[in-house]
Amino acid sequence: MKLTLKNKKGHRPERLHRRLLPFYMKPIILIVFIVTSVVGFFIWSWITAVTLAGRANSQWSTIGFVLGVVLGYGHGKWTARMWARDYLRVLRREITFWEAKGATGTTVYVMLALGIPIFGGLVVEQSYDTLIGIQSYIFGFIGGMNLALYLWVRRLPK
Repeated sequence: MKLTLKNKKGHRPERLHRRLLPFYMKPIILIVFIVTSVVGFFIWSWITAVTLAGRANSQWSTIGFVLGVVLGYGHGKWTARMWARDYLRVLRREITFWEAKGATGTTVYVMLALGIPIFGGLVVEQSYDTLIGIQSYIFGFIGGMNLALYLWVRRLPK
């Protein structure tokens, strides 16, 4: 089965439209991801505060979340630029995802941005404060990344 992208007139589209994006990049799904990460952060913070009965430093949770949002937003902007430039070519199978400019870099960035804090926090120091900050960082990273993608998708024509 060969994939062909044609509009109503039978021509290949030259501009990226929202309807061409995969399900997980639809605006409503990105909003759900953003809300889920914020709710997850607050639930995680509340459960941690109750479980540790005030022994945890909530400052690390906030710092981790904010840092995650900043780095995740940067990744989302980078991904949005990559898809704005090459998504149609990938859909047309002119290039593979890995041939898209920036695909390898953005993948390595995510692996480092999420892997280093997780690995470092779990192996080097196992304090509750560190683990709380890392979990909050992950929630923030996911939320920030999806926020940047949502802002990009919103600008695309329907």
